[in-house]
This record gives sequence, C-alpha cells and structure tokens, in this order.
Amino acid sequence: MLKAIIFDADGVLVDSMYYQAEAWIKTFKEVGISITREDIYELEGSNNQRLIKSIFEKAGKELETWHLEQLPEKKREALEFDKIKPFEGILDCLKELKQHFKLAIVSGSHVDTVTEVVNKYFSNCFDVIVTGSDLERGKPDPDPYLKALEMLDLTKNECIVIENAPLGITAAKRAGLYCVAVASMLEPEKVEHADLVLEDHAALLEYLKSLIPK
Repeated sequence: MLKAIIFDADGVLVDSMYYQAEAWIKTFKEVGISITREDIYELEGSNNQRLIKSIFEKAGKELETWHLEQLPEKKREALEFDKIKPFEGILDCLKELKQHFKLAIVSGSHVDTVTEVVNKYFSNCFDVIVTGSDLERGKPDPDPYLKALEMLDLTKNECIVIENAPLGITAAKRAGLYCVAVASMLEPEKVEHADLVLEDHAALLEYLKSLIPK
C-alpha cells in the first residue's frame, strides 16, 4: 500500500535547472573550465562535491581542496534564486497529496538552497527533507533515498520516487524503490531506466492525481 511519495526538487518541484546550470557555468569559467547546460543536466542530483569532481575529471584538470570548499559557495552566489519558481500546478497537487500520503524531498542541492526553496514555496508540505549536505555519498548512490526511508519509517514497497535526472533514478533504483521519471530537461531515452517515464509536467500532475484514493 502506497504511504509516501518522495520527490527530487530541481526539475521536479521547481523549474530551476536552467538557473542552476547557468550558475555552474559561470563558476567553472572562473577556474578555466568551459561546460554546457547539458553537462550539468546529466549530473543533476549529485551533491556539489561529486559534481565538481566529475566536471574536473571530464576537463582533465587537477582538482585541489580549495575547489571543493569554495566553488559551491561561488555557485550559490551566482544562482539567480529569485527566478526559480514551482512548476505550474505542483503546489496545489502537493496539498491534495498531503491529505493522503507522507511527502518527502530528496535533493542533491545544498541544504541552504533547499531550505530557501521550501520556506518560500512549500512551507508545511514535507514530512522529511534530505539534502546534498546531509550525507557524504549522494546520488547515484542509494544513501539519500535509504535515509529518507529511515526517516519516514516506511518500507520500500510503501513509497515511490519522482525524479527527472539519470543519477537520481539510479539512486532510487539502487535503493529498491519504484521510480517515476518526468522528462523535464533531458530526452526521454536519458531517463528510460526509470520504471515509468512521463513526457512532461502535465502528465506528471495527471499521474499524481491518479494516486489519490477516490
């Protein structure tokens, strides 16, 4: 029996991936690395440290300790937070879902960013929040989703995950969870390892509303 729905944040709850990617592009440019938005979309869901390591490795650049310490802060300063908004219809849908299910967020973003988003748009919506700052091993490792299960005090069969990124889907599947993907940023074939792929947020809202007991 379904008792909880676990959501990724960026690209699922809020239309933020363009701004997240642009902030990373500016940040990496400062250390001589040129990247595209697609590079970030494919790494979305991983925590800052893993993302930075991946980009440096791909660029063939030597990673230093200060990069891991300072680049996340520079990225947060570059992020145009005021332009980030929830996807249309998502807040009303969450309010309906909350009457029947526990709701959780599992995000690879820094705790400050996630907290700001939740406080601004989703106050009192979520029972559990796991961020990229909470665990050493983030997505695609299963740890963030296993942590959410522990905090929800539920079994894998009682929860589903809503994701939009390849690494997040992999993390959910490794945790043994049923994963629904919305192809909000990448081509559907990039997220086809999910159990169910929805083409856009209109289809996601329709799917979520179908879960509400009649």
